[in-house]
Amino acid sequence: MPIRRYANVLLLAPPIASALVGVLGLLLGVVLLSRHSHTGNPSLAARTHPAPSTARNPAASDRSPQFVRAAGTAPATIPERKARAPRPQAANPHLRQALFLKPIPAGQLAFLNDDAGLTANDVIQQHQLRELLDQVVPYVPFHLGQDMPLPQVVSAMFSASPQPVEIRAGRYLMLTGIRGHGGRGRAFLWIDMTQGIALGGIFFYPSNGEPSPTLTLFSRQIDRPALGMRQLPPAFLQDLSQWSVAQGLPLLTTRYFVNASGQKTVLSHDEDLCSAIGSIPSLPHNACSQTNAEAARLDAAASAFLSRVNYASNATMRMVAGSPRSEVLVSP
Repeated sequence: MPIRRYANVLLLAPPIASALVGVLGLLLGVVLLSRHSHTGNPSLAARTHPAPSTARNPAASDRSPQFVRAAGTAPATIPERKARAPRPQAANPHLRQALFLKPIPAGQLAFLNDDAGLTANDVIQQHQLRELLDQVVPYVPFHLGQDMPLPQVVSAMFSASPQPVEIRAGRYLMLTGIRGHGGRGRAFLWIDMTQGIALGGIFFYPSNGEPSPTLTLFSRQIDRPALGMRQLPPAFLQDLSQWSVAQGLPLLTTRYFVNASGQKTVLSHDEDLCSAIGSIPSLPHNACSQTNAEAARLDAAASAFLSRVNYASNATMRMVAGSPRSEVLVSP
């Protein structure tokens, strides 16, 4: 039917025209209301177009846990979201890399319990102890009068020692060596037979120009490039302190450490020196500050010396270009 005929019908039948106009108006109202609901009413929009469930996308849920909220609660504002964001966790000191590598199984150390009271000269003859030295002492050159492998130096000092093997608390062994007959040089081997860790040391008086006296600690189980005294086990520090007093070592001495790679570095005086001298009577009131200043001076001098000899394990002043060659290298 042509459009003109529809128009004539509407003009001739007003009731029909009114009905059609009403239907058109109702449809227009529904469309406008729907658009307003989608833009201005979040709850209606959520019902009309529900958000994808985080349960179907675990990765999205894991990435944004601070935006998950209970059903029916209002969306979090930007400041609220920042407040709910997880804070970074502090570093756990127990997760640090272990200082000692490759602990020795306790079964391989059980034979040491039978050595208590024997002299160092007696026990160094044991094949098992010599094998243990190879596991503990870095195989690097060390200068004690002449260049020798460090295990050979330690073994020679134990062979001349009549001092007994000491075992504290059923687990901490201390073996003492003496350099020559009546010499001031000393060596030790300390072992924690429970943990399977060990440290050694040599104390002597170099006399060819480098810092003197010196205490050089070493362990093949430690490979750190730098070390402070406080990083070593408390049980070792306790035994070393008692050993130093018994062997007549000075309170302060130049200290080095030779690691598994053969690198020689300064073993810094980072312990509480004031507590160490607190029990000594007849000290001046400024003894603490003087001791700390002297320790800092020794560390600086040792660091300067090692930098000149390229941190060699057998460092001597003869390695420094232009230094006079000394015939007497180590005092008796």
